Amino acid sequence: MRLCLQPSLEVSMLSSESQPLKTTQPWMMIVMVLAVFLCYLTISAPLAVIPIFVHDSLNINNFGVGVAVGIHFLATVLTRPYAGRLSDNVSSKRATLQGILALLVTAVFYYLATVLSFGTTVSFILLLVGRICHGYAESLLISGHIAWGLSLFGQQQAGRLLSLTGMAIFGALAVGAPIGLTLFNHFGFSSLVILLLLMPVLAFALYFPIHAVKVHKGAPLALKQVMAYVWKYGLILALQGVGFACIGTFIVLYFKAQGWLYSEFALASFGVAFVLVRIFAGHSTDHYSGYWIAGISLLVELLGLSVIFIAPNAQLAIVGTFLTGMGCSLVYPALGVELIKQAPVQVRGTAMSVYSAFQDISYAVCAPLFGLIALQFNYATTFMLAACCVAFGWILNWRMARHV
Repeated sequence: MRLCLQPSLEVSMLSSESQPLKTTQPWMMIVMVLAVFLCYLTISAPLAVIPIFVHDSLNINNFGVGVAVGIHFLATVLTRPYAGRLSDNVSSKRATLQGILALLVTAVFYYLATVLSFGTTVSFILLLVGRICHGYAESLLISGHIAWGLSLFGQQQAGRLLSLTGMAIFGALAVGAPIGLTLFNHFGFSSLVILLLLMPVLAFALYFPIHAVKVHKGAPLALKQVMAYVWKYGLILALQGVGFACIGTFIVLYFKAQGWLYSEFALASFGVAFVLVRIFAGHSTDHYSGYWIAGISLLVELLGLSVIFIAPNAQLAIVGTFLTGMGCSLVYPALGVELIKQAPVQVRGTAMSVYSAFQDISYAVCAPLFGLIALQFNYATTFMLAACCVAFGWILNWRMARHV
């Protein structure tokens, strides 16, 4: 199937290649989603802690905080093409399990950087290496997981797969942030390292019994061709991701600067809202226009970021993060389903990797860039700029929807 699909083919691709495999069992999707949840606990738990560790323990400024957070996503972006090719051309199961092994390597570098005393510079470098490993692991894990799941369950359940996977990821964020801060405050970073070692082992045990799938044969497409096909969806996704990038990087420091308590609940409320929307509205991506769903979601995210910007107290700021989580919840699967409808089956892993990479680029760029802005102005300004980015994303989505 060529890249330049005709409109009639874009609407429906219910070929035999897009149907569930006969050997697929219903329990497999639940097990895979649970495994993703465990893996993403290793990402979400340190997310709330690393800005505090870098800023307070290593005495590095906001730009350094942004680099420490953003380099994870930069590594994810740079390894997406490799992860997609590995998933499409070799084995999506191998890519997933290889990502889990990389999580274990990450834990070793975090231990060296945070538990052992090597001095500020060496500790920061070791932490950055660990963050790079973490990004590489995430790239392999999610690319392999999605390509594996699409082959197992077929296009008809693509929306459900993406929604449940996102629910697992941000569900991990909801519980990971308070868990990470609690462990760090009471037992230090070493307790997080134990978590980072235990969760991947459990995830590996869940993934391993599920059978691998055959690689789809087809004419390979150059990354440039895939990029030309995906970029419009990806750009909207990147603009949507600015909101989460700001919350994930600066909400804890923002609460601390304002003298507010309960910063862990700000991150948790984002994750809870994200999961609730996925639970009650996740199925909508299989039944309604992805552009329509994305448009409403972006407006809700815009409202949430605006509330954080003007919030006079912690309670209203937490409401803002809750609204932002609601808005972020369905953008990825809504536009992802529209993309999958058109993607040639032999490059779905690569297409979804490139699509996901736009969100990673957003995280990688915004964390250090907004760190510089916070140095010059304040944390509230970063949330105002994030709201502007989301507004631009809504405009692009509206223009795309008009031409469908």
